[in-house]
Amino acid sequence: MNAIAIGPLVFSAERFAAILGIGLFLLVAEIWALWRGRGAHISAWAFRAVAVGLLSARAGFVLANLESYRQAPLDVFAVWQGGFAPQVGIVGFAAVVLLSILRGAAVVRPLVVAAFVGGLGYEVVGIVSGADRPGRLPEASFADLSGAPVTPAEREGRPLVLNLWASWCPPCVREMPMMVEVAERFETVDFLFVNQGEAPEHISRFLRRARIDGDLVLLDPQTALMEQFGALGLPATIFFDARGRMQAVHVGEISRAELTARVQDLQDDQQPAGDET
Repeated sequence: MNAIAIGPLVFSAERFAAILGIGLFLLVAEIWALWRGRGAHISAWAFRAVAVGLLSARAGFVLANLESYRQAPLDVFAVWQGGFAPQVGIVGFAAVVLLSILRGAAVVRPLVVAAFVGGLGYEVVGIVSGADRPGRLPEASFADLSGAPVTPAEREGRPLVLNLWASWCPPCVREMPMMVEVAERFETVDFLFVNQGEAPEHISRFLRRARIDGDLVLLDPQTALMEQFGALGLPATIFFDARGRMQAVHVGEISRAELTARVQDLQDDQQPAGDET
C-alpha cells in the first residue's frame, strides 16, 4: 500500500508527499531569506503563500462537497481526514505570488525556486510509493459472519470500496457507522468491511452494541489483507474500479465528504469489465 510510517504515525503516500513538498518549499525559502538577509521578507511571503494555498484548497473541497458537510458541519475542521482541492490551492498560492509582484517585493525568484524544489520532492515520493502499488482485487476468499465464503475478486464488473478495520481501533469505530450509511446510498458500488484479526464472536458483539448491520462484514483472522496491501495501520480504505483495479487508498479516518467524493468518482467511471482494451 502506498503508505509511509514514521514511528507511530502512518501517512498515505499522497499526504506525506504533500507535507514533504510544503516542508521543502518553506525550508528553501528560509535558507534564501537567511542568505539575502531579513530585508527581503522571503520567509514571510513563503508562509503567506502556503497558508493561503492550504486554506484555498480546503475551502474549494468543502464548497465542492457542501451537501456532505451540511450533514456533518464539524467535519470542516477535521483536516486530518483529508479533503483538499489542489487546483484551487495552486490558484491561492499564485495569487499571493502575484500580490508580492504588485507590491514590488523581490521574492518571485526565491519562491519559484522553492516551489520547484517542493514540487520535485512531491513527485519523487509519488514515483517511489507507486512503484510497488498493488493493482487488483484480492483473489482469496473470506468468510462472512455466517461462515459463507466471499471472494472480492469475483465482484469485478462493479466498483468496490474495501475497508480494513478492527474494533480496538478508535478511528475505525468512529467512521464505520457513517461508512455503512454511505454504502446504503450507492446501489451501484459495493462495500466490504474486512475485520483484521478478531474472533467472530467479538465482532458480532461489537456490531450489536454499535447497532451496525453485519451483512457487509468479512473476517480476516490472519490479517492477510493487511499483509497483501502493505497496510501499516488501521483503518485503511481502498477503492477499486469496475475492472477490479485499485484507484485510490485512504489511510486513517475518512470524512463523509472524502468518502462520498471518492465513491462518486468510481460510480462516474464505471464501465463493464469487457470494455477494457
